[in-house]
Amino acid sequence: MASAIHCGLLPTDRIPSHEEILALPYYDRTLPELIGQPYLMGEDARGNSVYFMGLCNQRQQIDNMIRTVLTIAGIHEGKYILQDAFPLIAFSTKFGGLLSKRYCLTNLGRSMSIWGIQRSYPQFVELVEKVKRRLE
Repeated sequence: MASAIHCGLLPTDRIPSHEEILALPYYDRTLPELIGQPYLMGEDARGNSVYFMGLCNQRQQIDNMIRTVLTIAGIHEGKYILQDAFPLIAFSTKFGGLLSKRYCLTNLGRSMSIWGIQRSYPQFVELVEKVKRRLE
């Protein structure tokens, strides 16, 4: 959600509708075996590329690996921002994803997931605003 908000695909002044969330690229469409693969969500207003990645329970290890690889490639902190949005994801969103993906209860799972996203949406907007301030 944070990457979609950052790229302007979702509003910052209101809670998006069920349909707006479903229309997002990649929403509930990535396969479990692709966890850990970065996806380009788009560009922000400043032309920065914005990626997102599902990290499951390996968040810290993958964060460390990405930072190390970027440093080896000569891309140092200050040239990028890695932001963890996972703590903002409500239990209902996680459970809805589980129902949709693992148990093939797609309609129920997506509805539950979106309900959770809508409940925590203001926190996602706040996180994106903090990241944008860091880019100034």
